[in-house]
Amino acid sequence: MIRQKTPQTLRDYLAEYCLTREIDAETIRQYGISVSLFDRWYIDRHGRSVRLEDLDELEVSSWLRDYAASGKAASTVRSKRTQIVSLWKQAADDGYVEPPRKRIRSVRVVLDDPESWTRDEIKKLLQVCQRLPRTHKCGLRRSAWWSLAVRLAWDTGLRWGDLIRLRVDQVTADGLVALPQHKTKRIVVCRISQPTLELLRQTLVDVPRDLVVPWPSSHETFNDQVRRIVAKAGIRPGTWKWVRRAGATDVEIQLSGSAGRFLGHAPGSRIAYTNYVSQKVLAEAGNMAWPRPLDDEMPRPVAT
Repeated sequence: MIRQKTPQTLRDYLAEYCLTREIDAETIRQYGISVSLFDRWYIDRHGRSVRLEDLDELEVSSWLRDYAASGKAASTVRSKRTQIVSLWKQAADDGYVEPPRKRIRSVRVVLDDPESWTRDEIKKLLQVCQRLPRTHKCGLRRSAWWSLAVRLAWDTGLRWGDLIRLRVDQVTADGLVALPQHKTKRIVVCRISQPTLELLRQTLVDVPRDLVVPWPSSHETFNDQVRRIVAKAGIRPGTWKWVRRAGATDVEIQLSGSAGRFLGHAPGSRIAYTNYVSQKVLAEAGNMAWPRPLDDEMPRPVAT
């Protein structure tokens, strides 16, 4: 059968792109945001939605310039650029349009030292979790659920999505976990500490379940809960990702060069050291070497 209908607008193509490829819901949502932003800008400029045939290097560059001028972080602008250009190239591969031939405005991102909590701050966070009142929707006391979640995140370095999908049967008797990461599909191997393993066993007696830390609500609700707990702990404001960063930084303190493997990154990847490991925390932990003071080896000046 010869297909008669082809996507006309960029939004139409996004629907086809997501249907014919295995993409998780969060990635689809992010692509949808990028297309909507570009489409609204194009409508304001030309009075209609952007069609595939309208894709032009100068138009995309102009949108990126205006989007950056609205005060958005460079990393946010770059991610939108990546998604729009990726869709354009895929549409070209599918034979709908010509691929980009000229330069498209680049976005320079100045890398800051990744912020993470220290081990002491994680301990303070855990202390607050142990005192939380009421019961979680899964039946566990909230104090037990959050204590287990913080401990697991620290021990394993798993992303939030992988953490809440972790099944009880994926944890061996001695705490070893090997699972494919939802984002990258690569296997990550991690070990749960004995205290965390004992807490898990105790909670399974209290509430038998298939998932280690089931979360039936939205990601937004989870983030809101984290903000409240962080405020109660009196530590620096941060997100759940800071626990993953803190674990990676602590691993790096103990064994230089090990953070990437702990996080499940591909061999040779430098992402751990640009996005996760806090160089400041490393330095404060005494994990960095400094030049010896010159005064220790030089004769003191003699007054004349």
